[in-house]
Amino acid sequence: MDDYEIAIILQAYNKGIIGMPNYVAIEKFSKMVNWKKISSAYRIKKRFKSVAQKLVKRKLLSDDGKSMAVLYLDKIGVAYVIGIIESESERISKISAKIE
Repeated sequence: MDDYEIAIILQAYNKGIIGMPNYVAIEKFSKMVNWKKISSAYRIKKRFKSVAQKLVKRKLLSDDGKSMAVLYLDKIGVAYVIGIIESESERISKISAKIE
């Protein structure tokens, strides 16, 4: 996975956008995870929606079958974040420093 994708799910985890009752509109989600800052830090030219669709296909984010109207961090995404925090703490600290 690319660092900017990890940054998105890490931010969602830190902001508590986890699980069905905590889903938010895609526009609000992109603001909460600081997409503008992430895209400029990693020089991403793609729109947030296309990146989010890729993460939904990987089952890390979920749109709850609402055609990308809402997003939240899925249980597989939470497990991935926890696993990467434990196994690659140096990479996570570099990503966190770049987006903060």
